[in-house]
Amino acid sequence: MKKAVTIKEIAEELGLSRNTVSKALNGQYVPKKTRELVLRKARQMNYKSLDSEASRSQKHRILLLSGKPFHNMEFFVPLVQSIENHCYDLHYDFFEFTYNSKTTSFDSISKYILGLHIDGIIAIECFDPNFVIELLSLNVPTCFIDFPGYKFDSAKKYDLICSSDQKSVCESVRELHEKHKVRRFCFVGDHRHCLSFHERYMGMLRGIVKFNPTHPKEEDILDDDSSFDYGNISALEKRIMSLKVFPEVFVCCNDFVARNVATAVTKLGRKIPDEVMILGFDDVPKAVEESPTISTLAVNKDFIGEQAIGLLVSRIESKSSPTRTLFVNCEFKERESTRRK
Repeated sequence: MKKAVTIKEIAEELGLSRNTVSKALNGQYVPKKTRELVLRKARQMNYKSLDSEASRSQKHRILLLSGKPFHNMEFFVPLVQSIENHCYDLHYDFFEFTYNSKTTSFDSISKYILGLHIDGIIAIECFDPNFVIELLSLNVPTCFIDFPGYKFDSAKKYDLICSSDQKSVCESVRELHEKHKVRRFCFVGDHRHCLSFHERYMGMLRGIVKFNPTHPKEEDILDDDSSFDYGNISALEKRIMSLKVFPEVFVCCNDFVARNVATAVTKLGRKIPDEVMILGFDDVPKAVEESPTISTLAVNKDFIGEQAIGLLVSRIESKSSPTRTLFVNCEFKERESTRRK
């Protein structure tokens, strides 16, 4: 009688660990490609326990919690779709809840979370430190995508995933300086809004420190976005004109703001990129909808979604693990707004 195939034998065939193969066969989180590879090999080797293993797979209940309705839909829609798709691939129950801090009490949120017996939370656009503290007090495993803009200390365990904002902007700024000899940079955006915006601002400051060490805040547009509308072109025109020195490069907190800055400086009679260059962030469709197309730092939204699920599930399985932060590298995409002939 032929001996039954074991998990160890499948692992040896694939060059993977027994733990990884076991997780794939039991419906626990592993990267999608790895899971497909394991299941395909298990079928090829006639792994008899495949159906029974799948039937015993753990079915987590995952909540996507948003701190406010998404305004930057071009960025968030593919990210949310990635999270939802990965949950469905893993046969997890998926829920969504969007709250308004002005109208939604935390008590109602906690009742919703605890009432549904949520196993883990992926939090997006949750930038109020007080809310984050309340959320963590529920002791439900939580992974944040982006975070409040200031240093945050908590005795609770959580995970954070974000793009490599500071490093990416710093490298791009230095590259623009070395390639085009530009020195006057201006950041546009409320750097207190969230951690990613703050890191992008710090990245610009790090990038220019060698050739412009005395750069003052007055040369940046850092207005609080609760009182200044970065989508108002006329307001941006006036704000840009109020700068004592006209910048050679605008480093914008995201592509939405970068597109509006491009419109504003064009109306002011400045040529892009010959007289002024513009750098955005996120690589959303709006960046390439019209000319000049916006040079940007691209983030892989599908990968961030997948990794958020991975971090969260490992937190569910080991709640006492230390708090972790995962940085995802960005890719600089040069377009018309910085491409000088």
